[in-house]
Amino acid sequence: MTQSKRITVSTAVLGASLLVAAIASNFAPAGSRAFVALGLMTASSMVGAAFVRAPLLPKIAAIVAATSAAMTAVYGWRRLDPTAVVGPVPSSLEPAALGALGVVVMTAGGVVAAAFAESSRAYRFRWIAFGATAAGLLAFCSLLVSRAGEANSPRGLMRRIVLLEQAADRNDWAERQELSTSLAILGRPREAREIPTRPDAVLQDLVDPSDVSDSPPTLVATPWREAVARIAAERRLVLIMEAHNISEHRAWIEQTLGPLREAGFSRYCAEALAEPGTALKARGYSTSRTGVYSLDPRFGNLLRTALRLGYEVDGYDFAGGDFDTREEYQADELARRFASPPDVKMVVHAGHGHVFKHEVRNVGRYMAARLWSKTGVEPFTIWQLSNESPNDVYRGLIRRLGPIVEPVVLAPPPRDVSEALFPESSVHPAVDAVVVHPPRIGREPTDRRGAFANQATRVAGVWRGGRWPVVIAVVPAGEPDDAVALDQVMLRPGETDFELWIPQASYTLRAWGLEGPLDAGAVSVVDSPPKPEATGLP
Repeated sequence: MTQSKRITVSTAVLGASLLVAAIASNFAPAGSRAFVALGLMTASSMVGAAFVRAPLLPKIAAIVAATSAAMTAVYGWRRLDPTAVVGPVPSSLEPAALGALGVVVMTAGGVVAAAFAESSRAYRFRWIAFGATAAGLLAFCSLLVSRAGEANSPRGLMRRIVLLEQAADRNDWAERQELSTSLAILGRPREAREIPTRPDAVLQDLVDPSDVSDSPPTLVATPWREAVARIAAERRLVLIMEAHNISEHRAWIEQTLGPLREAGFSRYCAEALAEPGTALKARGYSTSRTGVYSLDPRFGNLLRTALRLGYEVDGYDFAGGDFDTREEYQADELARRFASPPDVKMVVHAGHGHVFKHEVRNVGRYMAARLWSKTGVEPFTIWQLSNESPNDVYRGLIRRLGPIVEPVVLAPPPRDVSEALFPESSVHPAVDAVVVHPPRIGREPTDRRGAFANQATRVAGVWRGGRWPVVIAVVPAGEPDDAVALDQVMLRPGETDFELWIPQASYTLRAWGLEGPLDAGAVSVVDSPPKPEATGLP
């Protein structure tokens, strides 16, 4: 066989094996596909380099050509499926990600090809070289996985908060949003809401609205349980919005799952879940690798409740791509889940504007509008509104509603409310219902009584260690360190007293500092009374 034919045959064999490995990696969860693809495609390259019979130079040429062709095919595939093979990589980083994957695949294959060349001095040690390369690949993948998990650990979140709070440039709105979200996850909700996340919010403080209105209430609102029962009885497709930095929104969605389930809802889909629902169902709880927003204990408890009630739990999102690509992908995924079985009733948990089902001027069509077109079923969309910095519309609503101690629902919201909240919407009301949460926000780390605390147990304690910042958390007894906590709070330098609110009494204490896990023996529980009687307070 001529050398050119050897290169052609070797390239075809190696290219086919790499594409098979790429296809196999796509069965993994979107969040871990990059690691699986790295392992499978590199192993395929190594095996091909070891067993394809050809001289060294033609073999290396075949490895380079096959890898280049496979990466080109993957790039084309990702035009159809933006999460294919390497998962949800932003489009700006996609060439770098595919290039890095290709370099690793070619390097490993080249090392093995050189060791298996009969003219090589290393030929007698070829299997040692193969094993060492495989071991190095395994160690590299393990390192990447551990670092990815570390970023979502309490230590990783604390480190990120420290860096963001020290940043000189506070005009980066993405960083402000990340800081606010991280603070909410680590149990500092008031601090999270005090961070302005919009340019027009700078230099405006969080204000606690008065519990007493200036005049008799001018708006009639429906108690949330009554409203949810009516919606559940009349609708098949319900979309509920959350703000990613307000944990009480997740707590309220958790409360709706019971009434929705009783009305026949059986599927719950949440934005930004990085692992399939089957894995969550088998385990029964979320971990640091389930997602980013699900690191919030309120989100973790929501997922525990959904699984306990028998919902089919799924994600539907990916982080990469431009606006249209992401909204279209979300709508496609949700439409597919809504189609089977044909009479399914589904609740969708989404962030911010994804629930807009009408055109938004200067933006376009969000996921809800596209989902309506794809399914032919009009979704019922719910917006949640809480006290944050600044929110004149919220404060005005509280004055018009009068004192409230539990969430209330405006369905539909009055036109003036819709126009004030959503000025860019092409249709009013822009959503079908607005949930207004009570105004009270405590001051952490001791005044942390949050939404629906009448259903929880208060655990108060003292940190007697000498290191700060520190995260004190409680997880259900028997669950591992990477399980999402039932509740947690970050203590800043000098803070010692704290309180936690948990939905069950059987728990294990955990403590983390900037360097990693700390001795939980330095936590003294000083007050853990039985669940308080229902008082009507949120």
